[in-house]
Amino acid sequence: MKKYYIHTLGCKVNQYESQLISEKFKSDNFEQVQKPQKADIIIVNSCTVTAKADKKCKYFLKKITKLQNNPKVLLTGCIVKNKSVNMKDTLQNIKIITDKTKLFKKQTVLGLDGHSRAFLKIQDGCNNFCSYCIVPYVRNFLWSKSEEEVLIETKNLAQNGYSEIVLTGINIGEYSYGISNLIKKIIKIPLKFRIRISSIELNKIDDKLIELMQKNPEKICHHLHIPLQSGSNEILRRMNRQYLTEDFETKINKIIQFLPKLTLTTDIITGFPGETKKNHKETCDFIKKIPFVKFHIFKYSNRYITKSSTFKNKISYDEIKSRSKELFEINYKKKTDFLNKNIGLIKKAVKIGNDKALTDNYITTKLLAKCKTNKDTSNIMLPKKNNRYQDSIFDIKITKSSTI
Repeated sequence: MKKYYIHTLGCKVNQYESQLISEKFKSDNFEQVQKPQKADIIIVNSCTVTAKADKKCKYFLKKITKLQNNPKVLLTGCIVKNKSVNMKDTLQNIKIITDKTKLFKKQTVLGLDGHSRAFLKIQDGCNNFCSYCIVPYVRNFLWSKSEEEVLIETKNLAQNGYSEIVLTGINIGEYSYGISNLIKKIIKIPLKFRIRISSIELNKIDDKLIELMQKNPEKICHHLHIPLQSGSNEILRRMNRQYLTEDFETKINKIIQFLPKLTLTTDIITGFPGETKKNHKETCDFIKKIPFVKFHIFKYSNRYITKSSTFKNKISYDEIKSRSKELFEINYKKKTDFLNKNIGLIKKAVKIGNDKALTDNYITTKLLAKCKTNKDTSNIMLPKKNNRYQDSIFDIKITKSSTI
């Protein structure tokens, strides 16, 4: 039996698509291995959202092409569609698969190998063309999975032991049949599981979604990741974002009014071309004012196809590093305050890994003793089904916090 190995870089959508590829190879009587040295075929599912992602991909490709077992290497994913990336020195003896769908036939998965939560891709593509973003150039085709397929897949994942299912896509707010309408149907499935909404743009959060989250806290995690990117209106305009800070603050205040216990996370890009110290201060002041509990900090990465790559007044690496440090300190304080406020509270959680759990409000906790389920008190180790952790959602008391 031939053996295959998959190396995945990037987002939840890539991880989901790697699972599609894996299930296709298994159906063709291949055996999956955990080390590239043991594989006959290696599939590299790439990312190109930053220069760092490109570098990671190139490094791995050079590494595996030197393996003594001489595996066949297939490269797919976003980097192969990024014409600005020079891959000439890397692509010897590597087969390029531009159309990833050629590696799988179906668009639904049975699970997510190596994960205790399942990702469910409902949408693909983006055409917002934010000035810094490469995604519309490498994933520009808008696609949505049918409601029927989503509902069947959700049911199968829940029956296969996944207590949390994360709805994901490149821009899930562009889901053709309406994200709120879809979620309304998902939560009616009579099985014990909850859903989490992955990153969603501010202007795609409608009153229906807020109401659904408010009325169904047991089924929909009270956590939203809403990308901000900058707290400076000048920079937001140059980024070609679809809101200004006033719009963002007004919408967030409305959401919090109906969902006071919502966990709010975001993304910030620092060092965007032309970002002055004043612009940076505006961002720092704004994120202090908005009730984010934590945020991802991205150093601006120049993507040569994008509009921002032509902008003048690039920020030096040392300055970007300094600004990142200041943002990190704000993030550390916000996260610490949030965790401390949760000490002593009992939250709904699902098991992740051997000794950790993830709460509905997005706190990763270490299981130190016992966790209370709806039936009895269970030890840390939960029963498995098909090599995946199987248990319902259980209560967990947060006893201490750490931001390390």
